[in-house]
Amino acid sequence: MKKFGTAIIGCGAVARNHGKALAVSQAAELRYCVDIDRKKAEAFSEIYGGNVLCSYTDLFSKDDVNVVHIVTPHFTHPEIAIDCMEHGLDVFCEKPLAIHVSDGERMIRTADKTGRHLCVCFQNRLNDSSVRAKQLIDSGAYGKIISAAATVRWDRHGAYYSESPWRGQYDTEGGGCIINQSIHTIDLLQYLAGGIVSLSAVDAKLRTTDDYEVEDSCMANFQLCNGAGAVGYFTNCAAGFKTAVVEIVCEKARLTIEQKGLEVKTDSGVQYFESEVATGEKSEWGLSHGRIIEAFYDAVRDKRPVPVDGRAALEAVKIIEAIQHSKGKTVPVK
Repeated sequence: MKKFGTAIIGCGAVARNHGKALAVSQAAELRYCVDIDRKKAEAFSEIYGGNVLCSYTDLFSKDDVNVVHIVTPHFTHPEIAIDCMEHGLDVFCEKPLAIHVSDGERMIRTADKTGRHLCVCFQNRLNDSSVRAKQLIDSGAYGKIISAAATVRWDRHGAYYSESPWRGQYDTEGGGCIINQSIHTIDLLQYLAGGIVSLSAVDAKLRTTDDYEVEDSCMANFQLCNGAGAVGYFTNCAAGFKTAVVEIVCEKARLTIEQKGLEVKTDSGVQYFESEVATGEKSEWGLSHGRIIEAFYDAVRDKRPVPVDGRAALEAVKIIEAIQHSKGKTVPVK
């Protein structure tokens, strides 16, 4: 079967996971590495292959590329994605879809208008633990959801921001711990629990440092679509931690979902379903980048819905925007 010709736009740290996935893909072949920093693109090309370009618009004159992976700073996602879709390319976009709901809606309208596929990299939905938890919750075997919680304890400061100046600024990153480190967990919470309709939250920069201007901590109270409540605690101030957990309390069971596995606790006892996990540097990215990328190409080839389309990915952006506007007051997620 002929492979899709692919370009990666943005050759920074996260792009490595895309490069690794494409290197073993049966559906796609990396043909172009694009970055405004030519040295960065050249270094990426030496490892993963592909021709070097410094402007993504150069792709529009190429006849051997069908799909782009957008792995650029958050604020650039909308314009690059819209431009590429309008030039006939399918798009696989790193999270977040956008830093503003209005920009995400523009991306969705463009996908609808052009008929191009737009998929967002919420790969943690495809973790073994998440897939099993979703199946159990949706089956109704443990009754309805009565409560939930999401917790992220992370550590980001210093070089993390100074080495990538777009980070740590509201105009370019769109926020801090909420939109970057915690967005996967927020997405999993709303995905597994059936959606969030309103929330009250407080977010703040708690560290006394000049490294960044964005929030590094947040507490939130969510109302789920079924009327139940949920809570969230997210921070980048937890030195030595790299923890992301979603807990779902149903009428007959408590489910604890982590990358490493799923625990199901009932009156009868505890079951634990272990997942294969990544190790070493950036192990928090997990193993599911490859899964969602391959599922995306299967969907493009078969002309069917992608794993996480623009509308699905927009829900997390809506929640984050509501958190940022809440300041302790209850606001709708819309």
